[in-house]
Amino acid sequence: MLLKLKRKLVRLIKRWLRNKKIVLLVLVIVLCIGAVVYSNYIENKRLTVNPSTYAPLLQLIAHAESKNNYNAYFGNAANTTIDFTHMSIGQVMKWQAGYRAKGNPSNAVGKYQIISSTLSGLIDRLGIDTNQKFDKATQDSLAIALLERRGSELYINNELTREQFAANIAKEWAGLPKIVGEKPDDSYYASDGLNKSNVKTGEVLNAIKAIKPQ
Repeated sequence: MLLKLKRKLVRLIKRWLRNKKIVLLVLVIVLCIGAVVYSNYIENKRLTVNPSTYAPLLQLIAHAESKNNYNAYFGNAANTTIDFTHMSIGQVMKWQAGYRAKGNPSNAVGKYQIISSTLSGLIDRLGIDTNQKFDKATQDSLAIALLERRGSELYINNELTREQFAANIAKEWAGLPKIVGEKPDDSYYASDGLNKSNVKTGEVLNAIKAIKPQ
């Protein structure tokens, strides 16, 4: 009787050990898969910009381009006669075409001095309705779209240095310094005789430093 109990106990122990090995093996496999999945998640996770942190850079760009006037246009930064913020985007583009047809060298409009070709490109890329008002919120969102196009997300993901990002946005806004190369405080477009930088390199770099991820 005692021998039978002993044999039964041995069988139970062996079965438990055998099942335990299977359970441990499954746990090890699950942990390994989890580690790989988590590693890939971290590696592929992309940071996005907290929109509110664009504010210092947008303010600096607006100061350099239009003295912060949403109704500015090329040749008249202090404009108060034409209210672009109450026009639709389509109406603004029509005005730009007419202004250029009069022989003016640029048709830049608004707080961020967006020219017609840039505006047209944003409309196509973002699917913007041209009936949308060219109001303050729209102008701000268009400027952010341009910052994104020039690499703001690459910057916060450490794929562009501050200097590289600053040099990129200098190609978008002539009122900013080109940052790199000879005479870094000059506008990227200084040679055209129409544009000059209105801020210093340090101001741009400090404003970019304020950009943070979500």
